[in-house]
Amino acid sequence: MADRETATGDLGLVQAFVNTVDLQDGPEELTDPNTLKGWLVAKGLMGGSQPVGDADLKHAIALREAIRGMIAANSGSPVYPVDIATLNHAAVASGLRMRFGTDGKPRLEPDSSGVVGAMGRLVATLYSAMEDEDWTRLKLCGSQSCRWVFFDLSKNHSSRWCTMASCGNREKARRFRSHSKARQ
Repeated sequence: MADRETATGDLGLVQAFVNTVDLQDGPEELTDPNTLKGWLVAKGLMGGSQPVGDADLKHAIALREAIRGMIAANSGSPVYPVDIATLNHAAVASGLRMRFGTDGKPRLEPDSSGVVGAMGRLVATLYSAMEDEDWTRLKLCGSQSCRWVFFDLSKNHSSRWCTMASCGNREKARRFRSHSKARQ
């Protein structure tokens, strides 16, 4: 959705990956191995000559939802063990290790290539994003049917919905109807 707030840098890449599906209105961008490959290549996470299979797609979607779970913690939800296990599995499978670049700065890089390496790069990007002072501004929409990841630009970090015009108004109307029924 064009009117939703987006982050930049590592935060933006994490946000873009999680938002490859719009849970409320569709579409799902990662519909098959080819669309996954296209997304990973477009983001520079892997080369175009590497194969992508159905198992890779399943793994990528599981990782996406584990990252969504980590972002949910910024909105007050608990972190679930299955999300931690999924992230740890992706890090271990890719052989994620700390390396120093030519600029002397440390970074995490996977030993693996292909989709496994790309998933490791996403986990490394998540780690870097979580170290950013703006990490807590990356939130999930408070609407359970939406759960879109947005970048909270409010001064006090209190935004609850991806947009007030859609999800915020819907949730407030739902709450008003519920309270009205309770009073009757």
